Amino acid sequence: MSADLNTLSLADLMRLKAKGRLDIHELVAACDRRVRARESEVRAFEHYDFAAVENQIKALGPDILPLHGIPFGVKDIIDTRDMPTTWGSAIYADHYPARDAGIVATLRSAGGIVFGKTVSTEFAFLDPGKTRNPINLKHTPGGSSQGSAASVADAMVPFALGTQTAASVIRPAAFCGVVGYKASVGEFDLGGVGNLSQTMDSLGFFTRDAEDLVILRQALLGSPSDDAIPERKKWKIGFVKTAHWQQADKAYRELIEKMGEAFATDGHEWRVMTVGPDSTDLADAQVTVMAYEAARARMPEYRDRAAELSPNIKALIEQGLSIPLSRYQSARRLALKAREELKRALLEHDFLMTPSTTGEAPATLEQTGDPIFSRMWTVMGAPAITLPVGRGPAGLPLGIQLIGAVGEDGVLVQHAVELQEYLRSRA
Repeated sequence: MSADLNTLSLADLMRLKAKGRLDIHELVAACDRRVRARESEVRAFEHYDFAAVENQIKALGPDILPLHGIPFGVKDIIDTRDMPTTWGSAIYADHYPARDAGIVATLRSAGGIVFGKTVSTEFAFLDPGKTRNPINLKHTPGGSSQGSAASVADAMVPFALGTQTAASVIRPAAFCGVVGYKASVGEFDLGGVGNLSQTMDSLGFFTRDAEDLVILRQALLGSPSDDAIPERKKWKIGFVKTAHWQQADKAYRELIEKMGEAFATDGHEWRVMTVGPDSTDLADAQVTVMAYEAARARMPEYRDRAAELSPNIKALIEQGLSIPLSRYQSARRLALKAREELKRALLEHDFLMTPSTTGEAPATLEQTGDPIFSRMWTVMGAPAITLPVGRGPAGLPLGIQLIGAVGEDGVLVQHAVELQEYLRSRA
């Protein structure tokens, strides 16, 4: 059984733990074997040292903590006191932070074990890292949290941390066939997390099961009362095609439309709708806000070491520097207006649903895929969860994205758990 421990979800591991049947030494050994067997192909880790893992296990006290001995991956823009944090940049190749990021310290305090630093694109922007999609190594795993998504999808760790400023959790999770949760802006502390956009950066998690998100939220936040939702036999689902619907692959659009028909057949309400201003305007607003804020966040590197930056990040910074304050403020006002309209829409629906991506992971390692179906939700600061819903024509995973109201993450997570069970029952 120990050889399969690395394939279990966090929820399954917790059930073994509750029965006194989880040996954390066997778990980390199984994860280590998987990394050693697959890392040369998948390339999920920027830094991996099993000796550091063993040191953390030795420092654990009695098994009284909720995540006692559970290994997890950390995106390489998130500070760790005992491992380098490079932000995907050669500029910081030898950078060792003085302390953990708040989220890492909290997970360690809950008994979690940092298993390694997972690959990030440069400063969590566009340039691909070295990671391959574990489902098909010739395809991108997405970005920018590519190493975290791949490490969970390939059973190297049960969960991993990521971040999102455009689509950096939702897209790689969908491409790699795992659950991805992008939190509301401000839901989790971002101290010690490399920043790109002060108003849009959000923490994210990659797991194998939606139930895992409940466990992680409990370990990090306690048991918020708003995580409980009334038992509901029928959902009211608002499906938002957005103005970019035709950019999704035909087979993917057909799969989603069949899902809608199945919901309706089972008595659920499936309403095709719009939310907020024109979604093309919101996508443009996200680009404007990201460029303007990234230019300020990454000014130290641009000012002092521009020659070591990639053309893409330099272009983003220069784009941001050229944006007038009035245009930036207009984009922010549009996003805040849309956030209020989203809140009103969710008074009449249990959750909204929209494509996670344009389709399967592209057959390339030169780019990370189109973020278009996440931009509008990210600029609003809304929580989003992608669940696997099958495979496309090339045999790669497809996901469906759930959207909730800002600050109502617990409710969205519970809906994701229920929806996951529903989808499995129909598979």
